[in-house]
Amino acid sequence: MHAEFDMASECQQLSRAADRWRSVPPRERAELAMRTAQSIGSESDAWVRAAVAMKSAGSDGQDACTDHLRSVLRAEECATGPVVTLRLLFLTAQALQSIGKTGVPDVSVRPRMTHGQNQIHESPFGSPSSFVAVDVLPVSKLYDPTIFRGHRATVRCSNTGSVETFMKLWQEECRPSPDAEGVAVVLGAGNVTGLAAADAVSQIFEHSRAVLLKLHPVQVSLAPVLRAALSPLVEAGLLRVVVGGAALVCDAISAQEVTAMHLTGGEETFRNIVSSNKSELRTKEITCELGNVTPWIIVPGNYSEKDLFFQADQIAASIANNSSFNCIATKVVLTSRHWAQRQRFLDRIEQRLRSLPARPAWYPGAADLHQKATSDPVSDGCLQPKLLRDVHRESHPHWFAREWFIPIAVETTVEGKSIEDFCVAVSHVVHDLPGNLAASVTRPDGMATHDESRVELLIEHLRYGVVAVNAWSALAYAVANIPWGGFPGGTIEAPESGLGYVHNPYFLPLVQNSILRAPLRVWPTPPWFPWHRKGGRLAGGVAEMYSAIAAGKSGLWNLVGMLPDVFRG
Repeated sequence: MHAEFDMASECQQLSRAADRWRSVPPRERAELAMRTAQSIGSESDAWVRAAVAMKSAGSDGQDACTDHLRSVLRAEECATGPVVTLRLLFLTAQALQSIGKTGVPDVSVRPRMTHGQNQIHESPFGSPSSFVAVDVLPVSKLYDPTIFRGHRATVRCSNTGSVETFMKLWQEECRPSPDAEGVAVVLGAGNVTGLAAADAVSQIFEHSRAVLLKLHPVQVSLAPVLRAALSPLVEAGLLRVVVGGAALVCDAISAQEVTAMHLTGGEETFRNIVSSNKSELRTKEITCELGNVTPWIIVPGNYSEKDLFFQADQIAASIANNSSFNCIATKVVLTSRHWAQRQRFLDRIEQRLRSLPARPAWYPGAADLHQKATSDPVSDGCLQPKLLRDVHRESHPHWFAREWFIPIAVETTVEGKSIEDFCVAVSHVVHDLPGNLAASVTRPDGMATHDESRVELLIEHLRYGVVAVNAWSALAYAVANIPWGGFPGGTIEAPESGLGYVHNPYFLPLVQNSILRAPLRVWPTPPWFPWHRKGGRLAGGVAEMYSAIAAGKSGLWNLVGMLPDVFRG
């Protein structure tokens, strides 16, 4: 592909389209976003089929999937591909329509000042105690109160002194910026098929750039599907989808018209690209999302069996999902050694993981990584998800030192008989883990007031881009209007989990981090749980509903049509 690709000509065409795009008013931008959503809806089935075929291939290139696993893959691929991208485009269009009328996106609750618990000073992180809080979930027009029952999310922006000052700054952020012109090179990740599409959408609509989207070589079969799904952006001259290697990346970065680079991938890849293109990148904006050794903290307490099992099921699903080839797969589960329900909880996770089929090690290098991490060879080319219990940094430091792209998580215990002691101890452990993209915290209901305050302080002071309470933090990516990226403070030399954000369709300024909250147990069972009997049907139903809404319909009948599968799931 690289030999046939005229980089100079393509970048010039993209640059001219970006110049035109800068002057397009919000209403017309919203219309393009909606047309793109409709196009994705029509290509959703083809997208899912191509993704499932890619992830079904064994080491010999042949299909290695059972019918059951293929059904699981369909649910996962629909949820993380078309559904996320459809949702992002609809929210983008909705925000742009509102900007065209009032200057800022319409949110259901006016931004507000929040004040932390200033009387407690022993926070291990020392985050600011006051923020401007903006509630972004639920979104009623997408039936979130039904689909995400009991979920709410708040984006916390740096303190501007008053809500009025924040509103003025927000309005400024919603106006296209002259310094955002030009072309962005987006280097797509190979692990999740929706990542590259969403990264491109973010650059086009949130940063007013045209995009040269380079897919990971493992996704070569997805290129024609994504071109078709995103065809309104391609036809507008704002998007070019290509596949290539390191030479193409260097040529793109060197192009005069390219003003920005965004990468979703690993830190080693990021460092290699930066070091190989140091002089060319000096004048370009660099953003990235680089993953995480993702922690899940279990606050000890007395959980009902149903709540305990649902939380265990979420962790098992977060390990199994996409064979843990996710930047946000759970890697370290933290429990209290003194928690009475610990063994019952871990037994449930292991039981769920053992019940699942092994999956082909389709991601490049996964089999070798598995052997390096475990010393066990992968004989049949398939990987079984596992939880390793009672693993500690002192004896097995490698599990805590890097993000292993294999379906294995470790459980480690911390001391502390009281909630106070547990929170202090666990905060030190997670602070030492590489990355700061996202973390999850499971907390019991009905705690004593002092214990609840201490747990809330822990949640508020975790230095992660997203903190999810009672939910897998990947859900924050899926809802598409929670800014997604590492905690602020990364640099080119020490990027942590990345620089900048994607998924900011509301153009929120001064984003610090976000907190997503969910009930201990939700109904209906999420379709991404790999034992869900109707997961594929439900995920497809959500895609159809979002597509119908993008086409100007209510989507209500699509929602009602899913009810039989909800009850059979």
